[in-house]
Amino acid sequence: MAGASCKDRPEAELSVLDRKLVGLLTEDARRSHTELAARLGVSRTTVKNRIDRLMDLGIIERFTIKLAGSEERKLRGDASFFHMKLRRPFCKSVHDAVRGWPELIGAWSIAGTTDMTLLVQCEGLERIEELREQLARHPEVELVWTAMVLRQWTLKSSRNRDYEPGDGPDRLDFRLREMAGMGGTGQVASDAEKIR
Repeated sequence: MAGASCKDRPEAELSVLDRKLVGLLTEDARRSHTELAARLGVSRTTVKNRIDRLMDLGIIERFTIKLAGSEERKLRGDASFFHMKLRRPFCKSVHDAVRGWPELIGAWSIAGTTDMTLLVQCEGLERIEELREQLARHPEVELVWTAMVLRQWTLKSSRNRDYEPGDGPDRLDFRLREMAGMGGTGQVASDAEKIR
């Protein structure tokens, strides 16, 4: 029955111990097997075996974290790409003006009709509009157009092979911020430093 869906197994398979274990993990998924064993009055091996069984049955799908409401909103926010045509090829000047934006996730010099692209993520369309207006007023920016992210299907990077999108394809993952250098590896930020 390994890998069975929760729908495929009768509810009666959950013992009282299983229900208590699930309750404790629901309160705090970071509890150690030792702490769980002590609270339930069983051995660590029993706790490990029960958790493995609950996962095999599909009762427990994953362990996760819950962000405080304000942090979750900051991380999830609306995402937009700002594409710019510049008067002269001075991306560094534009980057210097925006690099302090807390909403900035990535900045790239682009070959072709677009000279530079920014990725921002913030709460509400009003803030996206404010940022766009700031860009439009920059002396090097000739034209700005905005592309709102509706759904993220995939994000891969040769520098970040272990990246897996979060639990919802319709939002940018918090890992993007780490990649952009906000407390993480700085991989995308290092690319932004190479702006022409």
